[in-house]
Amino acid sequence: MRYETFIGKRYLFSPRQDRSISVITWISIGGVALGVVALIVSTSVMNGFRTNLRNAVTGSLPHITIFAWDDA
Repeated sequence: MRYETFIGKRYLFSPRQDRSISVITWISIGGVALGVVALIVSTSVMNGFRTNLRNAVTGSLPHITIFAWDDA
């Protein structure tokens, strides 16, 4: 077992009488997880909007416009 896992399990699942620290810890872990999920979702949505916008702009306007020399 890795050292970090051992310390985490010992802290979260300790048989202490003061359970309020463990509850606060679980609430904190849930808050951090929720924040990470929100950041990932918002980044993915913005990336999709950027791709959509780029496809819409490049689809309607050409990259190069060719004109004839004699505009008769």
